[in-house]
Amino acid sequence: ASGLRSIGPFLNTLGLSNNSIGNEGLSSLVDALQTCTGLETLHLSDNDFSSAAAGLGSLSSLLQRYEVNLKHLNLSSCRINDEGLRALSQGAVNHCEEIHLFP
Repeated sequence: ASGLRSIGPFLNTLGLSNNSIGNEGLSSLVDALQTCTGLETLHLSDNDFSSAAAGLGSLSSLLQRYEVNLKHLNLSSCRINDEGLRALSQGAVNHCEEIHLFP
């Protein structure tokens, strides 16, 4: 994830689907995405976020930053529970044009 910091402003699309990313990995990824101001599409489908409320909350906070321009977020087949949806909803709903949560 630390390699993202050096290419951050130039990264437009990031696909990390089906990579066994859990809560800790999601939190690390969100930290690395802080410099990815050009990121418009993030694919995280088929990862297990069933216990990732903290990581999803971090993602929500990232999405609320004015310099973040994420338009498309794919979280389908991630087994997000109600707590995770609540953590994610504030940032994603107001700042993403397209969100995929179901297969």
